[in-house]
Amino acid sequence: MSIELLGLVGLAALVIIVFLMVYIRDVEVNKKLLVYEKSIEELNYQNHVLNKALNELRSIEKEPTLDPKEIEKKIMFTLKEEIHKNVLPVIGALKEIENIIQDFKDEQSTRIDRIESRTKEMSFVSSSPSSSNEKLIIAHYARGKSEAEIAKDLRIGIGEVDLVLKLANLK
Repeated sequence: MSIELLGLVGLAALVIIVFLMVYIRDVEVNKKLLVYEKSIEELNYQNHVLNKALNELRSIEKEPTLDPKEIEKKIMFTLKEEIHKNVLPVIGALKEIENIIQDFKDEQSTRIDRIESRTKEMSFVSSSPSSSNEKLIIAHYARGKSEAEIAKDLRIGIGEVDLVLKLANLK
């Protein structure tokens, strides 16, 4: 009876596998059909647009011939309408961008001027303190302070303290 039971379990597993394969295949087919459906909808929309344009062209052909002055007036009116609708907003946006860029340029120019003036001030100030820092570093070292303590007291880098001490041949 166990062989029959195994056979029945195997058959049940086979049926389940077949159902799973059919389900997976069905999902794949549905995905493909969805893509085709979207393509068909897009083609129908394009067909509608083309039919509409074709009908407009047919109605223009049925109109009595207009004199060239009337055609020129219609073209000029349409052209002006399109310019007002499409070109003028772009020109306005470009002018706004130009103003923004000019403001940014002016602001950056002002910042550069401030930085240059600060740099000039710092160059005058920084020429003398370095020599006084050297004297202070040497004096603190002579009192027996470590490099880290000197750097902390004078609020400068340990590397600078080390360099000054090496240049003074104290280290």
